[in-house]
Amino acid sequence: MSLILVAIAGGIIGILINYFSDVLPVSRRITRPLCKACNQPYSIKDYLISCRCSICGDRTSTRSFIVLISAIVICILLKFFPFSILGFWETLPILIFLGVIIVIDIEHRVVLVQTSIFGFVLFFLYGIRLRDLLSTIFGALAGFLIMLIFYYLGIAFTKIAGKLRHQKIDEVAFGFGDVCVGTILGLLTGWPLIVGAFFISLLTFAAFSLVSLFALFLTKKYRAFYNAQPLAPFLILGAIAIFYL
Repeated sequence: MSLILVAIAGGIIGILINYFSDVLPVSRRITRPLCKACNQPYSIKDYLISCRCSICGDRTSTRSFIVLISAIVICILLKFFPFSILGFWETLPILIFLGVIIVIDIEHRVVLVQTSIFGFVLFFLYGIRLRDLLSTIFGALAGFLIMLIFYYLGIAFTKIAGKLRHQKIDEVAFGFGDVCVGTILGLLTGWPLIVGAFFISLLTFAAFSLVSLFALFLTKKYRAFYNAQPLAPFLILGAIAIFYL
């Protein structure tokens, strides 16, 4: 397979990730993407080629270019570093799904019900492809229980902090969407790899949070309980990393 074909596939993957990330948080269904400035639908030419709304002139987000380039680079890397026993083309649905989860969680701090349901089915099939049925089911169960514990610990922490500060805190440490992502990744990694994946995830999440808080302190932009970081990208990072260790 030539690098040109791989790069083209990466470009298509990037376009799909951008498209789903643009429409699903807004409409929860497959529809035409809307301009964020004037709320009018893009034409195919405006969305894919000119990258500018023909009505108001607003450009598409910088994220679109970052995702496109990242998808091409990742696809090239997959050619030289295959994901587990999967072939290149088999891996692409995983890349699309996880890319959409990451982008939406970073931009909107939410994991959609629609993507979660699709992920349960998709990753159950991949789990069976990668290993036996019991390991896949136990991985999902472990992912669910571990993340559920963190979910309730986050709620308890928020309530205690709110009482100490005598104010209501809406920001949560871990949302239930993170529980869904943990369960889905448990299907992919299986038991007991999901434990190692979560360990890597929490280490990288803690390190990134500390660096981020330090930067906010230096720039005097820190606000207590209002600087929470999205967890799903780190959960995904840990799940992917565990396959290459």
